[in-house]
Amino acid sequence: MEKRIFLGLGLILGWLLLGGTAEAGPPFVTDDPEVPPVGGWEINIPFTLNRTPGLTQINAPLFDFNYGLPQLQLEFDVPMAVSSDDRKGTNAGLGDLLYGVKWRFFEDEKTQIQFATYPQMFAPTGNYRRGLGGGRPNYILPLLAQKSWDKWTLYGDVGYRLQTALGQQSYWYSGVVLQRDITERLSLGVELFGNTPTVPNGRPDIAFNVGGSLKLQEHLNFIFTAGRDIVGDTHAMLYLGLQIVTK
Repeated sequence: MEKRIFLGLGLILGWLLLGGTAEAGPPFVTDDPEVPPVGGWEINIPFTLNRTPGLTQINAPLFDFNYGLPQLQLEFDVPMAVSSDDRKGTNAGLGDLLYGVKWRFFEDEKTQIQFATYPQMFAPTGNYRRGLGGGRPNYILPLLAQKSWDKWTLYGDVGYRLQTALGQQSYWYSGVVLQRDITERLSLGVELFGNTPTVPNGRPDIAFNVGGSLKLQEHLNFIFTAGRDIVGDTHAMLYLGLQIVTK
């Protein structure tokens, strides 16, 4: 079942990339190959919410720092996590820190096609017993692709998440986003993404998001998405935040 689901997602992504003859990334789950300009910062400060049966997980807020080098992006995330269990109550504190390096190894200005890889690591800084972290390191190993034309941007990723904590298992994931510049200040997009089971005897997930970016000032954007699962246990997802960009 899960193989058929991910074959379908892969075919959708491939068809879009071949048939598709703003700056991407946050607030969507799917990563993109874009990197900040050399010496420039992209700082995202969102409030995020994820509701599954019996559990609400919140970042209030998440501090997402990204710095640009030639064809590289350095990332460092600091989450202020809230975990609300319907039976055990609510806990809050520092979550798992995220470190990442994105390498855009291919960019063609004529065709506006880009490819990148984006290895990341979650450090177990959150309190596992209080539901604020994974308890063990987690690693993400993805491949990213993007195609732009006119006012449209299409990007997607395929990756593997290595989970080392007890009660979890490693899994494959994939996603695709189609985004359009509506005006000079507003862009909107739709996202489809999913993964194989993340725990033993679990089931795969497929979910969608809709959202975009609104330019408030020259270096300040409001970024937002909302969505839920199609297959799986995620009842609601929400991302509302500010994005600060320099250069």
